[in-house]
Amino acid sequence: MDAPDRLRADIDAVLPDHGEAALADALVAQGAPLVEWLADRCDVQVHLQSTTAQGGHGIARLHSVGDQGGASLIAALTRAAAHHTHIRVRTATDVDRLVPTDDGGVAGVALRPDRRGNTLINGPVVIACGGYVADDELVVKYAPELKDLPYFGPAGAKGDALRLTGPLGAAVRHGAAGQVTAFLAQPSHLALTSAVLAHVAILVNQRGARFTDELQATLPLALAVRGQPGRVGYLLFDERIASAVAAHDPFFARVVLPRTSRRASSIGMLAKQLELPEGALRETIEGYTGGIAEPYYGVRVTGARRAMRGGLAVDAGARVLDASGNAIAGLFAVGGAAASLSGPRTDRELEGIDALSGLGLARLAALGMATASDDG
Repeated sequence: MDAPDRLRADIDAVLPDHGEAALADALVAQGAPLVEWLADRCDVQVHLQSTTAQGGHGIARLHSVGDQGGASLIAALTRAAAHHTHIRVRTATDVDRLVPTDDGGVAGVALRPDRRGNTLINGPVVIACGGYVADDELVVKYAPELKDLPYFGPAGAKGDALRLTGPLGAAVRHGAAGQVTAFLAQPSHLALTSAVLAHVAILVNQRGARFTDELQATLPLALAVRGQPGRVGYLLFDERIASAVAAHDPFFARVVLPRTSRRASSIGMLAKQLELPEGALRETIEGYTGGIAEPYYGVRVTGARRAMRGGLAVDAGARVLDASGNAIAGLFAVGGAAASLSGPRTDRELEGIDALSGLGLARLAALGMATASDDG
């Protein structure tokens, strides 16, 4: 049976240098309550993703949240918030700055001036505006080793959290850590799971030849793909691999595979669909000792950065910390705005840890604000 201490042990084993003992303890304690809350209170369709351990976990505990992945979760949470009598959802509203208190805390936010003038909203503030993966300047500043990888995701992660909290002296933790992929499908910009490689898929370039070790660390693999002609590679696998991954990943089965891949019953047909030289491709596939067989799948991919794991330093209550390690009163950070449990490196990954960090911190922040309100 699973338990918080088992999850904590997996985190420490896969991410031994995360350096966040108190935060890790707080987040693993939120795992089971989060799943129950999402299912029972927010009407999210939560399903155990697999009955076998995967993604670096020692026990089956990963859950999926609908056919559309994160989009399904956001839609469900938005509906739940909109139906709550004490929550007002305001869209297309830009925050100009945080309003400081005399003692260095936060009293609220000032909205960007419009035709009605300045607007202030008082109360504690939860920073949930994403990270800085979409801002090339900040990536160069904090994670220069990722600067040669492009970003093709949503444009919102522009570093607003760092800019808003900078005047308050908020600390940034694990700034160099990022999530990258060597398998961002083109042109859909959907990322294929690395589980495809675990089942012995292969990479070829536009010449139809293998060009690197597919099982090396993610960052050098992504850079190797970007170094090929056209800055792309072609991920090849077969029906056996596609079925094995799809059995444990509903999002891969229902969204990623149909939208990204070409399927062919022969090497010749595959070469034609991917516009690769048939002779070279045949020689590569038939000489590959790992072995893939028809029918074949092929996906045109490139290396890219996906997210920054670093962000605002927070404590076990999701409160933002300053450079001295002191909590900034009235200020919380969650999601991509906060540093996750992934630690300072880009080459280690525990599947689901970003979701646990994001949702767990949000729940901890909400509980902290509720407690402060009750005390007040």
